Amino acid sequence: MKRIKQFIQRKNRGGPQEKGQSIVLIALMMVAIIAFVGIAVDVGFIFARGSQLQAAIDSAALAGVVELSDWSTNNTGPAADARTKSGQFLNANNMPVSVTLSINEPGNTHVEKTPLGATEYAVTATWPVETYFLRVIGFDEPINLTRSATAAVFSLAEIYVSRRVEDGVLSTSNQGIFGPGSCTHMGDPYSPLQSAWASGPYTYTYRIYIPPDYGHDIVRVELFDPDSMNVATNNPTINRSNIAINNGLGAVDGTKVCGTNGGSSSRTEPCLLRTDELNLVDNAPHLDLDQVNPYWFVRIDENRISNNPPTNTSCGTPGSYQTTANTQTRYSLSYFAENPDGTVAKIPLVDYFGQTGDNRDGPSPGNHQTDMRWVSPGADVPFSTVDDPGAAVPATPRTVDSFEIDLRTDVPNIVTDLSTGARYIYLDVRAMSGASENGFEIWAGPPSYVSTVPSEVNARNLYILNHPGSHTSDGVTIYGLGNLPMNSNFSNPVDIPLIYVGPDMIGQTINISMFDSDSGAQPPIIFYFDSIAFTPANTALGYDPNQTDWAMAFGVTNQADPDGITTRCRPGNCPTQWVDPPYAIKVPGDLSNCDYSDPTMEDCTPFFGGRLVVRYDGGFSDTFGWQITVEGLPYLVK
Repeated sequence: MKRIKQFIQRKNRGGPQEKGQSIVLIALMMVAIIAFVGIAVDVGFIFARGSQLQAAIDSAALAGVVELSDWSTNNTGPAADARTKSGQFLNANNMPVSVTLSINEPGNTHVEKTPLGATEYAVTATWPVETYFLRVIGFDEPINLTRSATAAVFSLAEIYVSRRVEDGVLSTSNQGIFGPGSCTHMGDPYSPLQSAWASGPYTYTYRIYIPPDYGHDIVRVELFDPDSMNVATNNPTINRSNIAINNGLGAVDGTKVCGTNGGSSSRTEPCLLRTDELNLVDNAPHLDLDQVNPYWFVRIDENRISNNPPTNTSCGTPGSYQTTANTQTRYSLSYFAENPDGTVAKIPLVDYFGQTGDNRDGPSPGNHQTDMRWVSPGADVPFSTVDDPGAAVPATPRTVDSFEIDLRTDVPNIVTDLSTGARYIYLDVRAMSGASENGFEIWAGPPSYVSTVPSEVNARNLYILNHPGSHTSDGVTIYGLGNLPMNSNFSNPVDIPLIYVGPDMIGQTINISMFDSDSGAQPPIIFYFDSIAFTPANTALGYDPNQTDWAMAFGVTNQADPDGITTRCRPGNCPTQWVDPPYAIKVPGDLSNCDYSDPTMEDCTPFFGGRLVVRYDGGFSDTFGWQITVEGLPYLVK
């Protein structure tokens, strides 16, 4: 202990040289401390700038993707609009000019469609950040901070494929696509290879919604008349519905002839015979249209040729029926599966290639006998057992071999909507060859009707009319995604449900366009919601404004459209063109002044949701296309 005390005393009596060394050490330590503080300040500054840049690029991506509701590889204009909007938002977030200009560098913006149909927009920006204290240790150049963000929007509306999608009755319209050798002026804007709106072969996509309470293991997908062949028959015997018989019409009529009583007598043209049951709608007892059977279907396809391939600027009808002009159509079922890492992959299920009646059907094509019938290709019982023609309808297996999908085994890891529990199967339809129009329709639901409900279209229509509720999809609903190719079978105004609109869409805009509204189509075209009072009337508007709470009528004679536009083409006068600008339907309702504690709430205008319906006279046998987009809410992907 004594030695330790002596050592301390000697240290305290150190000489001047030792004291000078301490000052040097302290000075060096101060330099190091200042350097470390400087580095900490610069690094913190860089992190702060990085966070600021990330927030700015996130908002720029969200703002830009809103401009991409109608983006496609053939319509790249919106991509430039998105980049401009992103730049504006970077400026609004006080980004330097160099940051805004950096998004114009090649590869710094990118747009693509996801497999599920969303539009994704990726933006990358760089900020050269000057340093201060780091220069002391050799960092003379700015630190380049690069940040990226990807936003998405789902703007494709789900369009009901049919007025009678639930029960499978075919009446006022059907789906119809033309072969790649046809011309767009025939009414299909995308399938012809000479289309200005599609580069290369085009696929129409349908989404089959399976509700969470669907009480069956099997979803049976049926196609009406998926092949492209017409019969030569012109005078079949028609049978009338029970309600028509009860109102004085004869049960059977064998006098109806194609060309005189509907359609054309030529095998190259459709023929839908008038059954006279519409008289019970137009006159006493003024039945509802869906209570009667207006047509007896004889032919549904249109035999067409191109007069000058390969440009296909002129198409027409051959002098006589040509099977070589028939359109072969491929129908492909698929679904989306969720991978273990959370990504989504499209899984093919099964294909069906429609017949044409010539060697494209294979060396031994046989005859699937699907003309004017509902069929489920590859199923053990493809037709109804009530009127099974005894023909095999083979499908092309991918992961399964049938259009009857077993939800327990055929769709492992199927993507399920977490908020609703809904599942989806997809149907892709593509015209593979030919120039004709192939008319078809789609129904999906349980397979429990194959032994009771006929497969022949007229027999099925009558059976369902005579036995209400006998054929139902049990909630399975089919939608066209964004685009829907339609063929009108009716020459009077028809109320067509388009999309469901929820109450959350108050104030949003739905953009609706039509392609090639010509032939017998007649104005006006009226949009209304089935949840808001609407009364049609024989007026210029097409409805009674005194008994209608909300409607928008476009194409009214001598009157500007509701949005003030006077240059938009009118229904029946839009050959080979899209209605432009689209009909802009703003969802009604205003909740800004709602006070739910006030029972009067005179300034509150709620909207409780409903189907957007169009009242449209498309004319007989006119093919046209719907295109509907919705201003969806953008969301960040990463």
